[in-house]
Amino acid sequence: MLFSLVVLGFIFIIGLVIGSFLNVVILRTVSGESIVFPASKCPKCKTPLKWYHNIPVLSYIFLRGKCAFCKEHISWQYPLVELLTGCLFIALFLRFCTPFDGLFGLYVMNPISWSQVIVYLFSLVITFFFIAIAGTDILEKKVSDAHTIPLIAIGVLYSLLYSIITFVSYTKANGFPKIDLNFFLTCPVLYSLAAGILGFLIMEAISRLGLITVGARAFGEGDSYIAAGLGTVFGALLGCSALYTNFFPIFQMLILVLVLSGIIQIIITLPLLIKKLIQSKNWVTLSSLVAFIAFIFIYLYAQYAQWLTNSVAYWICTILLIAIGLFACFKLISGLKDNNAENGLYLPFGPAMILAGFIMLFTVMF
Repeated sequence: MLFSLVVLGFIFIIGLVIGSFLNVVILRTVSGESIVFPASKCPKCKTPLKWYHNIPVLSYIFLRGKCAFCKEHISWQYPLVELLTGCLFIALFLRFCTPFDGLFGLYVMNPISWSQVIVYLFSLVITFFFIAIAGTDILEKKVSDAHTIPLIAIGVLYSLLYSIITFVSYTKANGFPKIDLNFFLTCPVLYSLAAGILGFLIMEAISRLGLITVGARAFGEGDSYIAAGLGTVFGALLGCSALYTNFFPIFQMLILVLVLSGIIQIIITLPLLIKKLIQSKNWVTLSSLVAFIAFIFIYLYAQYAQWLTNSVAYWICTILLIAIGLFACFKLISGLKDNNAENGLYLPFGPAMILAGFIMLFTVMF
C-alpha cells in the first residue's frame, strides 16, 4: 500500500508542478509575454519572486493568498489550476492505466502495459492544452492559436505514430500488407483528420449563422479550432482503438461532444437568458430554446437506451436535433440584431467544449 501511495503522491506532485507552469502559460498568453522570460514576478508590484514563493499550493497557503512584497491579494486561480491539474493527473492515471482493482485496492498494483502508458501520456498532453485553452478563454474570452493549433497537430501526430508502429509490427509478423482502398479507409490518421475537419466545419456553420443575421460571428473563430482539436484528439483515440472499425462511432462521439458542450453552456447561461426572453415577451425564441433543450435530453436518452441503433432512425433524429438547434440559434441571434447587439454571441464557449471533452475522456471506452 505504501508503494501505491508513493506512486500516486509522485503523480500528484508532478501535476501540481505542471499546473504551476500552466498558470504562467495562461497569464502570459493573455498579457502577450514570453512564457520563458522574464522570471516569475508579482503581477501587481512586478517584484521578481523567490523560488520559495513558487511552491505549488503551499506558497499560496503560507503567504495567506497575498504577495510577500506588496501584500496585494493573489488570485485564487493559482492554487485552483495547480490542484485541478494534480487531481486530473491522478484521475487519468486511474482511468487509463487501471493500476488497482476493487478486490485489493491500494494494496496491490496491477502491471501496466506500454500501450496504457502511451495513452496516459497522450491524455496528459491533451489535459495541458485543454486547461490552457479554458483558462485563457475564461480570463479574456480569448483563444490562442498557440494552444489550439498544437492540440490539432497532436491528435494527428498520435494517430500517425500509431499507424506507423502498427504497420511496421504487422509487416514484421505477416509480411507487407495489401495496399488497397480499404487500407486507407481504415487508417487512424484519416479518422483523426476527418474528425478534425468535421468538427471545424460544424462550428463554422453555426458561427456563420450570426453573419447572416447580425453581420457578426455567433462564436469566435477560436471555438472552431477547439472543435477541430477535439475532433483530431478523439478521432485519434477511437481510430487507434480496436473497438472501432469505421468512422461512424467517431462521428457520433464528435456530435455528442458538441451537443454536451451546448448543454453545459445552456446550463451556465440559461437563467439569465430565460429572464431576458420573458421580460421581452419573446415567446417564439423561448419556445424554440425549450424545444431544443427537451430534444437534447430525449436524444441523449435514446442513445443511452440504444433506441437509435438503426441508422435511419439515428440520422433522422440527428438531423432533427441540428435543425431545431439551428432554428433556436437563429432566433437568439435575430433577437440580438433587434437589440442592436454589436458583437454577436461572443460568449466564452470554449470552457464548455473543454469540459465536455473531459467528460468524454473519462466516460468513453477507447
